[in-house]
Amino acid sequence: MDGYNLKRSCWLEISLDNVRDNFFALKKMVGPDVKVMPAVKANAYGHGIAPCGKELEACGADYLGMGSISEAIKLRENGVKMPLLVFASNTIEEVAELYIQYHLIPTILSEREAKAISDAASSPVPVFVKIDTGRGRLGVNAEEFPDFYRKITALPNLYVEGVYSHMAAVNWPDVSAEYGLWQYERFSAAIEALGEEGKKIPFCQLANTPGGIALPEIRMTGVCPGRAIWGYSPLDRREGHPQLKHPITAWKSRLIHINQVCGGKFGENYKAVKLDSPKRIGIMAGGLGDGISPKLAGGYVLLHGRKAKVASTISLEHTIIDLADFPDAKVGDEIVILGRQGDEEITMEQRMEEWGRGVPSFWIEISSHTARCYYKEGKLLAVSESGVLQYI
Repeated sequence: MDGYNLKRSCWLEISLDNVRDNFFALKKMVGPDVKVMPAVKANAYGHGIAPCGKELEACGADYLGMGSISEAIKLRENGVKMPLLVFASNTIEEVAELYIQYHLIPTILSEREAKAISDAASSPVPVFVKIDTGRGRLGVNAEEFPDFYRKITALPNLYVEGVYSHMAAVNWPDVSAEYGLWQYERFSAAIEALGEEGKKIPFCQLANTPGGIALPEIRMTGVCPGRAIWGYSPLDRREGHPQLKHPITAWKSRLIHINQVCGGKFGENYKAVKLDSPKRIGIMAGGLGDGISPKLAGGYVLLHGRKAKVASTISLEHTIIDLADFPDAKVGDEIVILGRQGDEEITMEQRMEEWGRGVPSFWIEISSHTARCYYKEGKLLAVSESGVLQYI
């Protein structure tokens, strides 16, 4: 593959150019005065946090938001120097020193956590506070935030650089935006109460992907796009919606073995079927362990630019392909699970519908067992196999 031999013949092809284009489409939409903090949690929604994080840093993102301190440390170890916010995911008291050591921004939910950071730091460090405006999960109650802010900023060695909240539900104003606007009212009221005291918080973010697109009035000083960076929005497309591209452009494999069988475990529920004549089958690398759905059984992949039927239930690492209509198929031939081959194409939307998966679950269920191959300007830039990244 492009002069690089994978250790295992099942891989994703990921366009860093599409990550970049999505970022700039969103940046153009919000304008120069609104900061952008792409969410790269869950290993950049399954796309690979190190290469994608580095690309977003090069794009000029103001912050990156991630789901764990280990992901943040991984970015630091890969040379990312930009501000990194860790969403609430750990007991801060146990790892406060790591936040200081790696220059990471913690999410503060309690006075106890604020004190732990204050005690660990030897000079003022930035923190973010999460405000609960209606999601009912994490955060300081919106009406209690001003008093909370006063208490934690009285501690030495920390200052509040940002506040954020999680939008529970939002859509275009003519569809359903009432709940999102109610959250905005609570969020902005909490911040304005401090503004009356002359206190200013540089980064204030409520808008996520749908909120930032559908409701320009709630963008404030920052937005945190998650799914949009990875090419998806839950909103219907209309004027004002940015053009987004899927960074995952293909999911591929190869035939690793061809066999003639007279009987075997074919068909629904792994039932054995005795064949009257030998059947030619091909074994494709990739199965349940890669994130391929068991619903692919009875479906098809692409081989030689044509649809090739999946002949059996999906095993952990292999998938059986019916080669009856492919007499010229040979070991090493490329198979497309998702993407284009010749005149045929299997789209991501098609696979999501067939497998009963939405986003982000479709992306994050593709295992790290499956290699990620990163392309930039049409050239292979890096390969990640079992989580180990190597630049070409």
